[in-house]
Amino acid sequence: MKKLFNETNNKNKFSKVLNLYQQLLIDNNFRSKNIMLLVPNNATKLNYESKIDFKFSEELNITTYASFIKKELVKFWPIVFDKCNKIKKEVVSPAFISSSLTDYILSNNIKQKRNLEGYFEDLTCTNKNISMSISTNINKAALSLIDFNTIGEKIYLSKKNRDSIMRFSYSQMNEIINYYINTLLHNAMLDNSLSIYLYNKYLLQDEEYREYLKLQIEYLVVESLESCSTAEVDFINLVQGYSKDTYLFFNKTRDYSVFNNIDMEYIQENLISKYEEDMNIVKNNIEIEDLYSLDVKLELNDSSQLYGEMIDEVSNKIINLYEKGINLNDIAIISPINNTILDYQITNKLKDNNINVFNVKKDRKIIDYPYSNALLVATCIFYEYMQYIKEEEYISFIEILLNVNRVKAFKIYKNKEENEDLKELIDYIENKRSKGLKISEFLIQFYIDKMLNLKYGRENVNICKNIIHESDVFTDNISKLGLDYEKEKEQIFIEALKSSINDYYAVAELQQLNDANQVVISTPYSYISYNMDRPIQIWVDIGSNSWNMKIEKDISNVIVLRKSFKENRIYTDTMEEQYKKYYLYNMVYNLLLGAKTVYAYKSEYTVNGYIQESILYSLILKMLDKGDK
Repeated sequence: MKKLFNETNNKNKFSKVLNLYQQLLIDNNFRSKNIMLLVPNNATKLNYESKIDFKFSEELNITTYASFIKKELVKFWPIVFDKCNKIKKEVVSPAFISSSLTDYILSNNIKQKRNLEGYFEDLTCTNKNISMSISTNINKAALSLIDFNTIGEKIYLSKKNRDSIMRFSYSQMNEIINYYINTLLHNAMLDNSLSIYLYNKYLLQDEEYREYLKLQIEYLVVESLESCSTAEVDFINLVQGYSKDTYLFFNKTRDYSVFNNIDMEYIQENLISKYEEDMNIVKNNIEIEDLYSLDVKLELNDSSQLYGEMIDEVSNKIINLYEKGINLNDIAIISPINNTILDYQITNKLKDNNINVFNVKKDRKIIDYPYSNALLVATCIFYEYMQYIKEEEYISFIEILLNVNRVKAFKIYKNKEENEDLKELIDYIENKRSKGLKISEFLIQFYIDKMLNLKYGRENVNICKNIIHESDVFTDNISKLGLDYEKEKEQIFIEALKSSINDYYAVAELQQLNDANQVVISTPYSYISYNMDRPIQIWVDIGSNSWNMKIEKDISNVIVLRKSFKENRIYTDTMEEQYKKYYLYNMVYNLLLGAKTVYAYKSEYTVNGYIQESILYSLILKMLDKGDK
């Protein structure tokens, strides 16, 4: 049996998928290893696992595509090693690197090439931005099963002004990509992109492995087909060719972000079209009439001229709702990305009124937290890399470790040699240095001995655990890649920690959101992807174009790197606007589905004093105009 389901209500879909999966377990005497439930992310995986409680079942086969292929690569690494001649290092299984190490390798190579050979001379963006574009291109190409060697050419040929721009940056980008890929593969090390590449190019093409796979998956349940990449679509197509039953759950309206690795045209041509009897349930593109039809109260406040006035209006609205008895866990503040100032100011105003806030947006570097900074400074002292410590970082270190105020910490800093408490702390660090500890060993001992019992020591355990874990894995992988030939691996880690290693939430932390009585701050994309469901939404800064970001960049374009995008096709301004409208309508539709009331706020000027308008603001005016008629 092959069945396609369309369900726009997330709660209903979850219940249907859960009931179906449990019934398949019962029907197969709880032999769960042959029943695969393919989910889009680990948060969804944890959600299903928490609801299933069969005492006699085997280990549940609920997995993301990325987790599945990594396990397969580890299990069948000898096959991949024999087939891929770029892998030179003989190991039992591959090592997987973090995104922070990817950032370092790319950024460092770009910096060297720009300084020594004049690469990317026609680009005005930073090394970091170029690195992010190249990393995105590698990831999108892997998920779309596109040859890495064609990335630069594809993007160049899609440019409407390609006859008047230099081709060098695109060929230079390919050189950077090849360097990165070859460096990792040579040492049997993988990131998510290379895992997808090796699995599809080598392991999935092996006949013995395909025969093995046929015995492993008898039933396939795809929880969110609309979240599947091209690589996943091909995998589903392969498995459903021999599985007993395949169940696909599809909601086209969940295609809400261009950066989500989804090629809807490819999904419809290669999977949906094969389910002819179920195709009539698939919804067409979201139009303005679909937004009109949703039963949501929408209020617009665009009276603020200045950015600060808008923040005051938002804060006062939430305080007013709280005073009226509205539960905090019924309220979500939704603001666009790259809006740290707004989030910080609103959070502070609410905390001053005893309103707890949980910010899902982790766009801060991990060392931006005082306790993380304290670990960084301690590490620099331990390895005698004092050149990396700024004055304000050292003062903050003193403030935390000696439990003094900022003024007192500054005075101690200016007279470091005279303060006995600071001298004792430095002596402790130097004593640890003499014992030849690894970086992670030193950080663990320092945190337990000197930081755990501080005022907020226990509250900051998780963030510091992240640093300790990253230090161990990062430095180990630097050695394996042979990148410590000019600098010590610990020095490289400190540089990465200061520049590119960001904070993140564990899945379990996000799962606790539903039980916490807190206002949540989120981007629209995180709000939808984490399946948050709060009846009162506060949309902030709707005049910003960050709600509907530019798709085409100088050296990247996620649309062009889709399998369905035709070769040599020009990516036009009209296409850009059509895609932006498509994703905006889908995003707004998904936000409104679970809402009862939306309060939208706009200021005439940005935080930098520029007049702003946006497509979202125009759309809200249309929706309000329809509601008044």
